[in-house]
Amino acid sequence: MSDVMRPQPFEVLLRWILEELKERGSIFGVPEGLFFRPVPDAPYRTAFLGERLGTPVGPAAGPHTQLAQNIVAAWLAGARFIELKTVQILDELEIPRPCIDMEDEGYNVEWSQELKLDQSAWEYIKAWALVHILRRVLGFGEVPFETIFNMSVGYDYKGITSPPMIRFMDRLRDASAELAEIKAVLEEKYPEFADIEIPSRIVNSVTLSTMHGCPPGEIERIAAYLMEERRLHTFVKLNPTLLGYDEVSRILHDVLGFTEIKLKQESFEKDLQWEDAVRIIRNLRTLAEKLGLVFGVKLTNTLAVENWKGLLPGEEMYMSGRALFPITVNLYWKLAREFDGALHVSYVGGIDALNVAEVLRTGALPVTVCSDLLKPGGYGKFAQYIEEVERAMREAGARSLEEFSRDGLSALEELALKSLEDPRYKRRFVRFGSPKVESGLEPFDCVVAPCVERCAVGQDVPEYCYWIAKGEFDKALEVILSRNPFPGITGHVCTHLCRTRCTRNDYEQPVEIRALKRAAFEFGTRPNYPSRVTRHASRKVAVIGSGPAGLAAAYFLALNGVEVTVFEARERPGGTVWLIPPFRLPDEVIEADVEFIRSLGVEIRTNSPITEPPEKLLEKGFDAVFIAVGLREDAIPPIEGIDPRGPLPQGVFPALEFLRRVREGEYPDLGQSSTSSSPITHHPSPPRVAVIGGGDTAMDAARVALRLVGEGGEVTVYYRRSRAEMPASPEELEEALEEGVLLEELTSPVRVSREDGRVVALELVRNRLGEPGPDGRRTPVPIPGSEFTVPVDAVIFATGQRADLSFLRGSAVEAKGGQIITDEHGRTSVPRVYAGGDVAQGVKSIISAASHGLRAAEAICRDLEIPFQVPAFPRPDIESEIPEIKRIRARKELPHLPRPTLDPSKGFGLVHPSLDRDAARREASRCLQCSEICDKCVEVCPNRANVVYFVEPVAWEVPVVSLREGKLEVVRREPFRVEQRRQIIHIDDFCNECGNCATFCV
Repeated sequence: MSDVMRPQPFEVLLRWILEELKERGSIFGVPEGLFFRPVPDAPYRTAFLGERLGTPVGPAAGPHTQLAQNIVAAWLAGARFIELKTVQILDELEIPRPCIDMEDEGYNVEWSQELKLDQSAWEYIKAWALVHILRRVLGFGEVPFETIFNMSVGYDYKGITSPPMIRFMDRLRDASAELAEIKAVLEEKYPEFADIEIPSRIVNSVTLSTMHGCPPGEIERIAAYLMEERRLHTFVKLNPTLLGYDEVSRILHDVLGFTEIKLKQESFEKDLQWEDAVRIIRNLRTLAEKLGLVFGVKLTNTLAVENWKGLLPGEEMYMSGRALFPITVNLYWKLAREFDGALHVSYVGGIDALNVAEVLRTGALPVTVCSDLLKPGGYGKFAQYIEEVERAMREAGARSLEEFSRDGLSALEELALKSLEDPRYKRRFVRFGSPKVESGLEPFDCVVAPCVERCAVGQDVPEYCYWIAKGEFDKALEVILSRNPFPGITGHVCTHLCRTRCTRNDYEQPVEIRALKRAAFEFGTRPNYPSRVTRHASRKVAVIGSGPAGLAAAYFLALNGVEVTVFEARERPGGTVWLIPPFRLPDEVIEADVEFIRSLGVEIRTNSPITEPPEKLLEKGFDAVFIAVGLREDAIPPIEGIDPRGPLPQGVFPALEFLRRVREGEYPDLGQSSTSSSPITHHPSPPRVAVIGGGDTAMDAARVALRLVGEGGEVTVYYRRSRAEMPASPEELEEALEEGVLLEELTSPVRVSREDGRVVALELVRNRLGEPGPDGRRTPVPIPGSEFTVPVDAVIFATGQRADLSFLRGSAVEAKGGQIITDEHGRTSVPRVYAGGDVAQGVKSIISAASHGLRAAEAICRDLEIPFQVPAFPRPDIESEIPEIKRIRARKELPHLPRPTLDPSKGFGLVHPSLDRDAARREASRCLQCSEICDKCVEVCPNRANVVYFVEPVAWEVPVVSLREGKLEVVRREPFRVEQRRQIIHIDDFCNECGNCATFCV
């Protein structure tokens, strides 16, 4: 890559446009399906600055308006107000690299043009000419032009009034000489366009940017010069610091939760102050009125903050994006009140498709955007912007923007308040960051679905989303079952780590993948796998344990023709899934998944504990043994008042035992006089329950206890570290808290007190976090003298689990620390004995255990010389649907998941409602089909430096040469394959190493 951009001649750009449009149906990577087609009676068309404006949106001065191709790309997608990149007299600055970080809220460290002034002028003139030509190329040459180019200049009076800057402004006021050169090219090479009239005046307006700390008098002097001497409609860009340090800090930290962002108080002190700003605005409005010009303010600039992330160079960076929106809107509201709603405002700051109409309703015009265009979807997002504006205007019955913003001041007040409450602007709304894969990408074949790689079983998520979107639930279920035998169970309670790597995280919220799996389970019909299986009757495998790992191994072994017998110690198969509360996982769902595995010919022997070494099973005729006994016993820590080996005090429960008893219909005594047969018991005094632990088991135990204690009962989780270190999934923790479970962080139990054999109090100690331990989490360190006691009626310990490995006595299977040692395929130290699931990895998840079953089944088949394969499934052919997928990839759309019923008084009814068929199809349509198409680097590059090209898949043997004694010799041959049709090439001349593509590349 290069940090030096090389602008291309007009002729090259025009040839590129025409050839790409003809051959690929796109221009500079913007697909034809996202081109804006002017509509003569569109309500958002308006008069502005003495010109006609076709749409009220466009790119803000910045990376999208620096090169001619950038401006063309924005215009194609519907931008009609083009705020040109800010220029200044200093046009040989060294811009630090990388300079852009847009993973969530945006940051940049570049603030000026990277081209010479003459180059910048030429880029703007070339773009001006090209968009005039494109009107004819695209077939709407008779439609009014309705495009406004707005010049942006900075940063002090001396520079702006210098001869080079005056020459620059003169050229944009009258570009006759440059357009004559362009016309000569057209006459020689493209005579069909030579008669197009291209006005020589490119701009009649300007946006002024000044440096942080620019004196008020200088700001006013520059703006006055631009109006009096240059006769330009003028907007002065204001900084968000105008709202004041205390208010910005309150909004950013206290309201939105962006506590990691460090403000610089000195920035607020040296920037323009409120009284000065009001005075300047009043003076300049008076001057503009006298001159017959428009004066307004541009809200707002980026916000200077400390470089707390360390990804960009320097000590300071400038914040933009969604975190800036509530700050900008509230500053806008404060200014609007000061000027009785009569202030012209050009808006920028956190704009996206879901708020653009709300801002236009306040009377702001135009609305420009930068950060959102630097995220996947890129320039194509303008299509949804315009669509949302038109929809909002239609719903309001507005025939013009003037009608739409008639109650602009009240709309602004409403928006300012809403911005502080809307979850989209809160820090926690974006949880997972931009999706990445751990495997890395190669120069070729870089299309990969991050969700698939993150899934323990490699579930083909885009494929089953595709079929659900089509209403083909049977096919979707077949996709799921090819690698996951538990569509019902995982459709309800999977940890769905796949969603942490969903590309939708770059847009708004991940696809609700788990809910879609559940929809496929509920609406789909399972395939007739038994009819497809070729039996290997001579091969028999024993599986010890019928939890997720054991049943998964049995499933895949049976599908490959192996006779499988599962030995289960308890009365029903399923293992620890039966400990999950029924309000999360109903009985019938577990039973459905188990019965399908049985239908494959798997024999499941319940009440059949294995008490002898696995080698004995080999002696009895089994060809292999898979150990999947799980961690079925509680591990209570040794604390005063409890003997883990003896009887526990009344009211003290191990979590697994507690959950098992509830699942079996017994409701343990949490404070009432006797064990209850009703889930909701009315107590003389509401019970107080303490849950010790911080994992998902602790959350389940707490939520179950909350349903048992009845109205007024209290359940508190005590965890030894902070919330940030809790191993519980954030989703389970948040639901527990929302239901009413209390959380005490940084506390550890010290002693259990009892009276008459029953627990009555729990003594705890406060902790501080020390140095990180082996798992990376900081170690809790007790604080001397911080002990405290709480009265309790019951204590539930969810502090660990262990396996019962007593059956390994006399076995050569190696175990350490309560876990069986295996290789990456599940093989143990004994040939033909395998292990997996929690007993081989510690407590993970159902899907992780299932992956152990899958890998062990493959290893067993390989070792028994049986060809192993997972079931084939119907693969979608989406090549013809790429244009529609590109349209979807340029849109924001929030999930269609119904709200859970987080009310413990409702008892044990299911908390998460199902998606209906239509909602499932809509949600599945949010999937971006990342296994077939990516193009993120193309979309997020403002300069169009990454380009898609197409090849036919090939496979070659390529020579590897070595220099030996001065001669090149072929030393070996290696395979070289290109399997994907879509490939990416990087154009160095367009690249300035901003780093944005690296942020979003998976």
